[in-house]
Amino acid sequence: MVEVDPAGEDRRLFRSVLYFPEGTREVLAGAEAIERYLDEIDGRFVQSAKSFLPSTSFHATEIRQRSYKLEELVAVVLRRMRERIEAAAGGPVVRAVFGRPAVFSTDPEKDRLAEDRLARAAELAGFPRPIFLIEPIAAALGYEEALDRDEVVLVGDFGAGTSDFTLMRLGPSHREAADRRGDVIASTGVYIGGDNFDAAIVDKRLLRRFGAGSTYLALTQRMPLPAWMTRKLLSWHEMALLRERSTMDFLRRAHVTSDDPAAIGNLITLIEENLAYHLYRAVEAAKRTLGEAEEAAISFHEGGIEIEETVRRDEFEAWTAPLRAQLSAAVDRLLEQARGVEPDAIFLTGGTSKIPSVRRIFAERFGAERIRSGDAFTSVVAGLGRAAAAEGLDGGTPAG
Repeated sequence: MVEVDPAGEDRRLFRSVLYFPEGTREVLAGAEAIERYLDEIDGRFVQSAKSFLPSTSFHATEIRQRSYKLEELVAVVLRRMRERIEAAAGGPVVRAVFGRPAVFSTDPEKDRLAEDRLARAAELAGFPRPIFLIEPIAAALGYEEALDRDEVVLVGDFGAGTSDFTLMRLGPSHREAADRRGDVIASTGVYIGGDNFDAAIVDKRLLRRFGAGSTYLALTQRMPLPAWMTRKLLSWHEMALLRERSTMDFLRRAHVTSDDPAAIGNLITLIEENLAYHLYRAVEAAKRTLGEAEEAAISFHEGGIEIEETVRRDEFEAWTAPLRAQLSAAVDRLLEQARGVEPDAIFLTGGTSKIPSVRRIFAERFGAERIRSGDAFTSVVAGLGRAAAAEGLDGGTPAG
């Protein structure tokens, strides 16, 4: 598999983030964007632009006195990926197969808008005539390569922001077909992903360490710190919004009269020194540990902030029960669409599929013996590559 981001921890993966440093004309993408964003105070960081594709209210945003359409932002990421792929392949990419969520939106018009925007972004990035494949179907095609008999497979593809489910016929009698749409029995998705599970840990265990629930003196009356300020911690890239001068002036005043000045000090430092991403890396590490252990430590020591917290697996499972309920409801919808067709096997991929309580949703419903797993991060891309080969794309390539 091509190494698309030499600066990344896993060079096979390209993070769909952008950074526009102030005072320059540079636009950075991927791991390089994250590194520069964390090193600098100014600039505009853009994450998860693809999640806005179905939004009818998001048309453009102003960055460094220039208006960028949504598809232009997505195109920057895709263009950098194309350049890396072409450098590794030693030639131009002629066509590409792109993955897309099972459901961009439950509104058919918004779903169509999202795919149209993604197609435009691909064309702007130099991918003419893009072909689209639902991501759980792509994951299924990778799994199918190992099958020696036909199966009905429920594929669960768990991403950072969404989880998609597809029920599909797979196996030797199906794999040679050029068009696999007829093998799809049902497909659906939900806006729940790994980021939500990270945020649950921050919400329940760490917000108080940054002032949640504290009070400050306003004239002669004690007032609670506005909840919206600490709630910004539930999405690390939104912390930059707190750097606005009036907000920082307020926090410094509140710090003086706070009943928990250490926590407000932590919040001020986290904002001023751009440490939210580092905090979330510590949280994510703890989440991964809970996949194999009954207890995990959140260890964070940056900029004078000293945090050592323990999270038990039973606590984490209680905090994330509402998220799992939404995942389970999505599986219910899938099976309702399937009208009585039951899966022979369950194929799970994506980081969240490693969480024991998430796997238990499927084990309790279908039996642990039916569950199969793929590479948490590359199953979809491997399937897109197989789809590109089946399409007979000369010079084609998968694009996750």
